[in-house]
Amino acid sequence: MDSEVEPPQKKKITNSSSLSFLSLPDEIVINCLAQIPKSYYPRLSLVCKSFCSFVLSWELYVERMHVRTHENVLHVCLQLPNLCLPSWFSLWIKPDQTLTNDIGKKKKSIGNALLVPMPSSYSPRVPMFIGEIGSQLYAISKDNAPSSFMWVCDKSTIYAWRKAPSMTVARANVVACVLDEKIYVMGGCSAHESTYWGEVFDPKTQTWEPLPDPGVELRLSSIKYMEVVEGKIYVKNSHTRDYVYDPKEDKWDVERAFVMIERKCEIKNVWYRCGRRQSCSWYDTKHEQWKVIKGLATLNRYCRSGFLEIANYGDKLLILWDIFAKPRLQNKNIWCAVIALERRIDGEVWGKVEWASIVRTVPSSYVFLRSEVRSV
Repeated sequence: MDSEVEPPQKKKITNSSSLSFLSLPDEIVINCLAQIPKSYYPRLSLVCKSFCSFVLSWELYVERMHVRTHENVLHVCLQLPNLCLPSWFSLWIKPDQTLTNDIGKKKKSIGNALLVPMPSSYSPRVPMFIGEIGSQLYAISKDNAPSSFMWVCDKSTIYAWRKAPSMTVARANVVACVLDEKIYVMGGCSAHESTYWGEVFDPKTQTWEPLPDPGVELRLSSIKYMEVVEGKIYVKNSHTRDYVYDPKEDKWDVERAFVMIERKCEIKNVWYRCGRRQSCSWYDTKHEQWKVIKGLATLNRYCRSGFLEIANYGDKLLILWDIFAKPRLQNKNIWCAVIALERRIDGEVWGKVEWASIVRTVPSSYVFLRSEVRSV
C-alpha cells in the first residue's frame, strides 16, 4: 500500500508479536481478525504469508458474517495508461473518521476516504461476478491473475462453495452476465484468442460453449461492462461504438450510433438512476415516470458532466464522477459521494449528501471500466 493511505495506527506489528499471535488456535485467530475493520486487511497481508492466508480465507469471510462485522466495500476497476492490465481499487475509509461534504469547496481533500490499490500480495476472492440461476449461485473471480475457475453453491448453504466446470480459457478481470439462465463471459484473455474470447455456460448441461468471434476491434479494446437489454447483450468498451450480441440469432452487430445504457440501481424496491446531462432521479411506479431527487442541486451541478457510476451502498446511494484537476488539466480527480434517502409524506424522495470527497487523482487518459459493491 502506498504511503498516502497509511492507516492512523502507527505501531507496527513486530515479527515476535505476530508469531505469538499466530501460535493461537486458528479459530481464535480468525475470530480476532473478524473484529478488525477490513480497511486494515491489505496491510495485514504484508506481515507474513500466514497473515495473508488468513485474511484471504473463506473462513474469515464466513466468520465476519457470523459475528456481523461484514462491511459494504466498493471495488473499482480502472485502466491506467501506464499499466497493461486493468487494476482493482477498493474504497478505504479511515476508521472512526467523520467524513465531510467537500463538493464545491476549493480545499484539498484530507484523505479520510481514498481508492486504494490492492497490493499484489492481497488478491481477495472479491470482487467477483456472482450470478443467480434458480436455486444456485455461481461465482467467477475478477482478479488480475488469469484463472479459469468457477464456483457454485446452493443459496440455502451460501458458504458451502464447490468448484463448477471451469471456463475453457483462463481469464483476468472477467466481465460476465446472466441471460435466460445462462452465464456469458467475455474478454480477460489474449486478444488473439478468437475462438473462446467469449463463451457461455449452460447449467442444465454443465458445459461451456464458444460464442462467435466479435472481431479484432472488440477483442483489442478494454471492456467497461456488459448489460442485458431486451434479450440482447450490449458490450461497452473503450471505443464509441456498442457491440451487441443476439443469442437467438447467435451473431454480433455493431451499433453505429452510440447507445447510452442508463446506469441504475435498486434500493429498498425503488429504482434510482443518474447519468451525463441527467439529474439523479427515482422511478415513481404509481405515476410511471422518473422524478428528480429533491435536495441534490449542488451534487447534480458538479457530477453530471463526469458521471461514472451509481450503486447501492448499504441502502444508501453511492455516486462516482470525475472532474479535470486544475490548473493544467493533465489529471482527473475521481469523486465519491454517499447520499441518505428519505421518502416523505408527500411521496417525494429527498436526498442528503452525507459525505463527498476526492478519492483518487489519476491521469486524464485513464479509462473507468466498472465497479461493484460487496458485503464482505
